[in-house]
Order: sequence, then structure tokens, then C-alpha cells
Amino acid sequence: MRVPIEWLKDFVQIDLAPDALAERLTMAGLEVEEALDTPQGAVLSMYLTPNRGDCLSIFGIAREVYALLGEAARPTELFHRLNAQILNPPVAEPQEAARHARVEIRDPDLCPRYAARIIRDIAPIPAPAHVQHRLLAAGMRPINAIVDATNYVMLELGQPLHAFDLHTLREHQIIVRRAEPGERITTLDGQTHTLTPEMLMICDAERPVAVAGMMGGAETEVSDDTRHILIESAHFSPTSIRATARTLGLRTESSYRFERFVDPNLVIVAQHRVCELLQEWTGVAAVSGVIDVYPRPFQTRTLTVRLSRASRLLGFEVRPDEAHGVLTRLNLRPEPIEDGFRVQAPLYRADLQREEDLIEELGRILGYERIPAVPPAGFTTQGKDSPEGAFAERVRTILLSAGLQEIVGHTLEAPNPLQSGGEGVGEWMYQPVPLQNPMSDELSCLRHSLLSSLMRAADHNRRRNRRDLHLFEIGRVFAQDERGDYHEWTHLGVLMTGLLHAPHWASKPQPADFYALKGVVEHLLHELGIEARFVPAEGRDHRLHPARAAYVHDADDQRLGVLGELHPELQKQYEFRQRVYLAEFGLNALMRAAAHTVRYRPLPAFPPVLRDIAIVVAQDVPYAALEQTIRAAGGDWLESVRLFDRYTGAPVPEGAHSLAFALVFRDPTRTLTDEEVNARVEAIFAALETQHGAQRRG
Repeated sequence: MRVPIEWLKDFVQIDLAPDALAERLTMAGLEVEEALDTPQGAVLSMYLTPNRGDCLSIFGIAREVYALLGEAARPTELFHRLNAQILNPPVAEPQEAARHARVEIRDPDLCPRYAARIIRDIAPIPAPAHVQHRLLAAGMRPINAIVDATNYVMLELGQPLHAFDLHTLREHQIIVRRAEPGERITTLDGQTHTLTPEMLMICDAERPVAVAGMMGGAETEVSDDTRHILIESAHFSPTSIRATARTLGLRTESSYRFERFVDPNLVIVAQHRVCELLQEWTGVAAVSGVIDVYPRPFQTRTLTVRLSRASRLLGFEVRPDEAHGVLTRLNLRPEPIEDGFRVQAPLYRADLQREEDLIEELGRILGYERIPAVPPAGFTTQGKDSPEGAFAERVRTILLSAGLQEIVGHTLEAPNPLQSGGEGVGEWMYQPVPLQNPMSDELSCLRHSLLSSLMRAADHNRRRNRRDLHLFEIGRVFAQDERGDYHEWTHLGVLMTGLLHAPHWASKPQPADFYALKGVVEHLLHELGIEARFVPAEGRDHRLHPARAAYVHDADDQRLGVLGELHPELQKQYEFRQRVYLAEFGLNALMRAAAHTVRYRPLPAFPPVLRDIAIVVAQDVPYAALEQTIRAAGGDWLESVRLFDRYTGAPVPEGAHSLAFALVFRDPTRTLTDEEVNARVEAIFAALETQHGAQRRG
């Protein structure tokens, strides 16, 4: 916001230089970004936080200057007159104005107050030169006396107003209502908008004539032919204005103020002020009376502040006399009570809701520089990572040691086919969370899966000719259940694509495949002490290849995650010419299943006994089932099982394959004999034949 110093002096006669005034305001929480030297004089360019809508006016800044400087600011007669009217607004009687127009509010929730005044036989002559200079200094373009008066009062008091050509209003009627489905309006900027029932409109007897709180319609604007006008001054719901402005893409000085709450008392004060200025500039007085529709009057808030608490929170003593002076200059009308004051917060101070807000007011007006610079005191606790954070670091270390690279992705994304995996249980079955107020289509929902985040990173690298990627991410994901309740978890995602190792003259390049990813997952699970099994997904996860995907379950048959090859259709959609392999796990599920106590055992004192066996078995028998049978038949002496060869072709029958296993037997208490081990090997062959139809291969 731009504040011309010369205009400010209409309300407070100050002797401070612009730079000194800028420093005082900034130290009081009203940031002055720059003191500008313009052809119209010195101007303060200010940044105001959203909770201080009351300062979006010259008079609002003048109130702050008076609160900071007291009588040294020398408030003018105009300051005192407007200040008194805002605190105790004059009674509005319709009188003769009611003969010329009618106002009806059909949605008081969105428009609690609407007032109209009538001026007849007025010509849109140019505004006085000094007014035009002030508007230019504040960043607005002068048009004519009528339009300039509404803009002038908006900048002066913070209350947006609008002037309609009364002759163009059908039946001279104003109806404040929601738009009908499909209604359209062409606004003053020449844009035509299609309206929805959530939008509040200012209408005449037949059609919308203005978008409430934002911009008037082109059909009822003040023109050179205008002779009779209706001046609108109203209070609108900030939430409604914000939503409509965002939907229609209309950002105006009016909407900027209404979105931040405007004092309902200003409705009448601004009406009187704009009519006063128009009479001064044109010599034409308004018709007597104000049409004021105010079905639900606002009530002021009563708050209390204890000086003992204020002194404790601020760190310096707040004396009763200085506190009374500050609260008085802030228009809070303090009444002494034990240890403090009871105050009445004016309607324009919507940010004052509790005692701490009043203490903040005392601190910023008395000066933050009074807060003593002392070291912080108090008790501290020894810092350490949470169990969840420590486990995430453990997972991170394992994957980094396996050669993967960690990424950190954005939690906001556009809807995409990788967000949900279809059939699932627990957190895997919930749906993504769309944002209510997205900044763009690309950032319109919270991510439901890390796979989309990993694919974005892979696509970013692919476009820069980096195709050999082994990535993982540990991050938050978000979802909502069938009841609409929101949930948040930490997931682990893994992506592998391209070559596993850099090309080398001594070996053939090996591309990543399903088994490379499975190996990384098995390594992670082994290091975490998790006994898991892999269950074919069989097309239940639409993101992954129907024949190259599996769910991972723990020993209690609880799902830990999923892994597999990206579905070919999605591979084409993401424009990848090489296969991509993905895995995703719930970190809390891994943490529940992991072994958190490390158990050590001494190195074996007795030698192992090694045996290799080979069998011919049908190819549709899962390897996991074969290994489970071997371990069960091998007993406690069987230390390890490793598949080291697979062969298909003659003389192996079609549909079967030959598998060779390396077995290690050991007893921790003695040396095993060949006869004992041979007996166990025979038991393994018998079990494989009985349970899987496997045949021994010589």
C-alpha cells in the first residue's frame, strides 16, 4: 500500500522526516518497504500483514501514528471527527432516499450490511487537481469526480464504495443475492464471467450489475451521460469475497480490503464522507437520508488485560498510566480493574481476540526496544532422535550402502495414475487428498504415494540424458478414507532403471531388472531382521506390470509394501524407453516388523559340511516353496541354502527346469559325519519329490 505523506498530514500534523517515520512504523510492526520520492511528494510503500486490514487506509495509518506519538502527532479536527463517527456511527434514516431506490438483502450471511445514498442531477466533471495528484501518488488513475470520490474515500478510510448510474438500474432496485446457475456479467474491465451459485452478486430487478466487493458491471457504470447515481457502501463476508475473487481471477483494491475484514461501522461513515466530498467538489448535495439494511448488527468484544501478566510476558514493567494512555490512543476505551484494564475492542480491530493480543499492542506501542536483552532461561531436555526418526536413519544407511541415492521430492503434485495402487488394505486403500485452494493445477493435491515423486525425479534426469538411476526417498504421504477423515504416514520408495553399474571392458553391462530390485529389497529386509515373503500381485496393482509385481508380507501375513516393474502403458505415458522398477513400503509397517535388538553369536568352532543337489521340477513351482521345503527337511543342521544354477532345454522336459542348490550343514557343538549329512540330503530329496513332484538329477 502507498501512503502519501502530504495526505497523511490531513489527519496528523507530524514533524518527522519520511525515513524517521518509516522506522517508527516498521518497529511497531507496520513494515515500510521503502520511502519513495515521487512527483506528488514523499510516499511510504508499506507491506501489511493480513490481520491488519484496519491499516489499509490513510486514516488507519494515521491512527497508528497517533498511537505511537501521542499528542506529538497533533491530530487534526478531521481526525477527531472521523474517529468519533467510526466509534459511534450516526443513525441512518431512509428519509427521501427511500423514494428513489429500494435495497433487499437475500443472503445476510454473505452481506450483513448494505447502504445506499442517492445523488441527483450531478455531472461527472473532473475532480480537483489536488485530489487527482493524491490518487496518482497512491497508485490509482483519476477518472471523474464521481468515481474519484469513491476511490478517494476507499483509500482514505478503507471502505470500498461503488457508484451506479441510477437510470440503468431496472426498477431502481438493488438485490443482494447469490448468482443463479449460468448467469453472466461483463465487468468494468470488459471481461465476461460465467457465475456460479457460490458467488455473491449485486443485482437489480432483472440481472447482476456488480460482483459483490470486487467490480461493477459495464452496463451500469457511470458515464458522461450519467445524471443520477446510487452510491453503494456495504460489508461483505471475507471468505466469500476471497473465494469468488480466486475463481473469477478478479483482484482489485476493493477485494483486497474486503478479504481482510472491513469495519461494518465504516459503511455509514464512508457514505457521509463521499457525499460530503462530492458536494464540496461539484456543489451538488445528496438526497436526504440513507437506505441502510443491517439485519444482523455486529457486537464489540470485551477483553481484559492484566499488567502483571503483561510485564511478565514483555520482560519489562508496564506502568498503569502508560498502559492507560496506549489503550486510549488505540480507541480501546479502557476501564480500570484490579491489576489491569477492561477494554472494548472496536469492530475494525478484528485481530484483537484475547489478552495476549492486548499485551502485544502494549509492547509494540511502548517500543520493542524496551525488552531487555538477556539470555534465555529455563530447563532443557537432552536432545535425541525419535524412534521413528532413528529407524528412518537406519533404513537410509542400509540403502545408501547398497548404492542407492536419496532424493527429496515435493509433497504437492498434480493428479496422476501413480497416486493409488488399486486393491489394498489399511493405508494402501485410501484415496489422495485434493487441495481446497491450489496455487496451480501442477500443485493441486497432496501426494498419496512416493512412486509419483520418484518418477518425477527420474523424468527430470531422463530429460537431461541421465538414464542410469537408483533412487530412494523417505517422506510423508497423505490420504483420506471413505469417511473423509485425513491421514498422514511416512513411506519408503525405491526406483531403479538403466544399468546397474558403469560400463567396463571386462564385463557386459547389466541392466536393472525385477530381480535386481528384489535383491535390494531382500537386502534391506535382511538387515532389518524381517522375515518376509513375496506374494504375486497378479495385476491387482494397476501401476505395475501384471506379471512382474509382488506384495511383501511379514511373518504375520501383514502387508509391508509392493514392488515390481512399471506398467508398460505408464512407461509409454512417461516416455521412458527403458524399463523402470519401483517399490514402496510403509515405514511404520517396516518398523513394527523389524528386529530392534541385535543378537551376536560366536564364530563357528566346527567345520561345515557342503553338499550340492540338483533337481528337475515344473517351472510353475515357486522358488520360495522349494526353499521352504528344503529348510524344513534339512532341520537345524542346515545353515544356508543358495540357488546357484538354473538350466532349461534338452534333456530337461518342456515346462520344467533344472535347479541346483548349494547346501551348508553345521552343528555348533561337534563335527558332523558324512553319514549324518547324507541322511538329511536324502530326506530333502524325498520331501521335494513328495510335495512338489521334483526329480533328482544325476
